[in-house]
Amino acid sequence: MTFRDRVDDHSGRLTPADRSVLDVLLSHPTEAAFLPAEQVAGRAGVHTAAATRLAKKLGYGGYPQLREALQSELLDGVGPADRVRRRLEHSDDDLLAALVDDEIAALRALARAVPQAQLDALAAEILAARRVLIYARGNATVLGSMLHRRLRRFGLPAQDLPGSDRDLAEELVSLGPDDLVVAFAFRRPPRTLAPLLRTAHEAGTTVAVLTDVLRLDDPLPATVIAAPRGNGREFQSLTVPMAVANALVLTVARVASGRTLTALERLDELLTRFDL
Repeated sequence: MTFRDRVDDHSGRLTPADRSVLDVLLSHPTEAAFLPAEQVAGRAGVHTAAATRLAKKLGYGGYPQLREALQSELLDGVGPADRVRRRLEHSDDDLLAALVDDEIAALRALARAVPQAQLDALAAEILAARRVLIYARGNATVLGSMLHRRLRRFGLPAQDLPGSDRDLAEELVSLGPDDLVVAFAFRRPPRTLAPLLRTAHEAGTTVAVLTDVLRLDDPLPATVIAAPRGNGREFQSLTVPMAVANALVLTVARVASGRTLTALERLDELLTRFDL
């Protein structure tokens, strides 16, 4: 049963507060699929408890389960060809202008979906970690490489997790509770993400996942930073997660400005020494 089916089944028992929450969820379905109950309730002008009550009234265990259902409905039955086809159908001859408009809308939604407090907390974990192990596959590898490179420029012990299964397994032998894994994963999880999460859980290692719409099984990562990348049923770019990664890098720089700026000054000296 879809979310709208549940709403229709309960239409005669909805309160004014329920309808206010539903108006937010249904008028902006892609963005709403990522917003926590507090933000949805705030936009609806009701108490957070109203969003939770609506979720339970519709048969969900709580608001997180309602949100997961909305995210799943964005994914089901939509493949790469479908997303590109819909993107082309909804664009005029000026594809670049249409794409820029969509990117701007997605970036505006990003600031509402990812609070700075989340980035502050993850930056603190990065700075406290013995090692920051970065996991990225497919299109996300460009994001992982960028984060790895910039953390290394700050003098932080960051490294990319290898791509081959055997190399990944060998790297995880030394995984410990003082390490931090930062994973990029979008839509359908990479095949090796589940065993990575399980291995990290066994080792007591904290995991943070930067994602958009992602179905995750237990054990769940300690931190999930989810940011919508525009219309979930159309072609999407990496602009939004790149902005999240850049904001995380700058947050690290701000939290430990003395440490990071000293490292960058040292890098300047070394670049001059090596005549680069």
